[in-house]
Amino acid sequence: MKLSYDEVVRMLRDRPEKTRTYEVESGVIERLPTDTPACLRPMNEDEVRELADYLQVSPSALRGPFHVVDHTCSSCARTTTFLDFVKTAVDAQVHGRDTLRSVLTDAEASWVTVRGRDGGRPVMCADCGDVLLGALKCGGGEYSEYSSATYAYA
Repeated sequence: MKLSYDEVVRMLRDRPEKTRTYEVESGVIERLPTDTPACLRPMNEDEVRELADYLQVSPSALRGPFHVVDHTCSSCARTTTFLDFVKTAVDAQVHGRDTLRSVLTDAEASWVTVRGRDGGRPVMCADCGDVLLGALKCGGGEYSEYSSATYAYA
């Protein structure tokens, strides 16, 4: 069952116990409010290509644009990209690579991961594997550290 915009907003106001991913109705992602959009930056072509290579698709198959929190790994100085979130989910066996490939290339479906009261999922640097510190929340706000045309983390 796909969640409606109103159902997602209710979950954001009264967060579930555990962080979880939900399929949502068309148009939900575009309507989600963002409290600190200035801290998200668009990914460049090289970063999109790196994500596409990891997912084993062409960059043009990915449903961008991709936006990500402006953050740098304190251990290796890698600029954080969507790949860090994707690789963390695959390595932790939260989502399979095939599933994430489908989520990020499918024009027919949209997904939102709602951060639960558990605080969300830790993110590892795709290069060095260290936990990305700095609470990757835009300015400590409530909303996403990354989003695309078909996926958001809220």
